[in-house]
Amino acid sequence: MNMCTRALMLMMIVSILTACGSFASRFEGGNSEVYYPGVKYSMEKARSGYGGFYYFDVPFSFVFDTVMLPVDAIRIGTNNL
Repeated sequence: MNMCTRALMLMMIVSILTACGSFASRFEGGNSEVYYPGVKYSMEKARSGYGGFYYFDVPFSFVFDTVMLPVDAIRIGTNNL
């Protein structure tokens, strides 16, 4: 494989694996009453011994959770009525 193909494959793998804490926290539930649930999920997993991948995921989950912040605010506000 040439260098360009390797770089492209690496970028695809990283893009697939990033922000998985955000997706997992939203689909598994359990963090429905907190803001930035993906960051919380990734930090909990990293501290419980699942390894450095979750520490790597925190900045990507932070970005995705920031994008989803208005949706989370509406969801959390609706649940508290």
